[in-house]
Amino acid sequence: MAGLAVLDIVASLVGVGLMIPGLLPAKDANAPVVRIQAGSPSDITHDLGGDLPGIRLFDVWGRLVGEKKGSKKKEIKTSSFWDITVPFADGVGNPPSEYISVVNGGDDALCIAYIALTQPDDTKKVFYGDFAKECGADWYHSWFKTGDDDYQPACFWIDKNRSYGLRYQGIGLHFNDFAPTEERAKQLNENRDLMCKSKPRLHMYEEMGYETYIPFFNPPLELEMKDGAMTDKDPGAVFDESRWAMPEKPKPQENDEVEIHFPNRFVRRGDGNSGISGSTNFTAVVISTSPRHSAKELCESPTSRGDDFVSSTENLFCDMELKKLWPVCDSQTTSACFDTTTSTMRPGKGLRGRDSRSGMVPPAKSYTKTVRWG
Repeated sequence: MAGLAVLDIVASLVGVGLMIPGLLPAKDANAPVVRIQAGSPSDITHDLGGDLPGIRLFDVWGRLVGEKKGSKKKEIKTSSFWDITVPFADGVGNPPSEYISVVNGGDDALCIAYIALTQPDDTKKVFYGDFAKECGADWYHSWFKTGDDDYQPACFWIDKNRSYGLRYQGIGLHFNDFAPTEERAKQLNENRDLMCKSKPRLHMYEEMGYETYIPFFNPPLELEMKDGAMTDKDPGAVFDESRWAMPEKPKPQENDEVEIHFPNRFVRRGDGNSGISGSTNFTAVVISTSPRHSAKELCESPTSRGDDFVSSTENLFCDMELKKLWPVCDSQTTSACFDTTTSTMRPGKGLRGRDSRSGMVPPAKSYTKTVRWG
């Protein structure tokens, strides 16, 4: 699925449907509830679960609706989720949440397949990892699946100490802009920057603390109904930096030592970082039978991070450290290939074990574990 278009992503989401009961958190009449879904069913070198993230919710005017600190003492297990009840801040009433920030709560990296929000009035919103991936976030395949067609979103990484070559500590986004409708998909396909280069809409942060405030649109974006779906009335307004407002810094209370962090810079998404290995300190190999998982896509993406990967449907192995593809051994290919039985690379038949086709020496591989998805 290399080069997956936004339209294809959203078409899949429309097919999945937003209201699958098991996908979204149950309503709490007194507070918003956020679900964070991790990406993997099995432990790998650094499994896709991680420390419980910190959550902050903001209303249409960027005002803090509620917050819940993360914790390195609580973990979201692989292929599991955590429903986080976010109590309303004092004196705000119960306004609907539109913006969210999610920051890792500890040093154990977390790969998020989706973020879901259920408001006290039972309004539901979902943001899938595919959107972050398309906008340059560090990502990896996930085994989480949903819907009749087993839709499998990518997961995106956040990590407080940015280990394993991971770049981002958190994410900020405007939930309302990611409704899975065909019209919204068409608009994003016509101009991908509408999704990826508008900081209040979606932004990955290299530096993000729990107290970080995120920008919002002021005045709010105008929407129009088109073929039964809401889309941007003036798409160009999302790029107008004069509308990218920051909330006023709350006045500190007496004896209040909490430092409110306002980021002094933003990190541009989509630039990638080809100078960082995609598998730094990852020492497992994942072998997947899913047709939605592409070793080729992982190897060709400058922003993919994670363990070495085998796609059984492609018959390809991705060496994530070098971002190099190799064939999987079979009856026709018996050298300079990856042996899925022993989880090792076979040497080539050329001089000093070189591959006679490419002239390259197959890498020596040793794994702490082999994880099979399927």
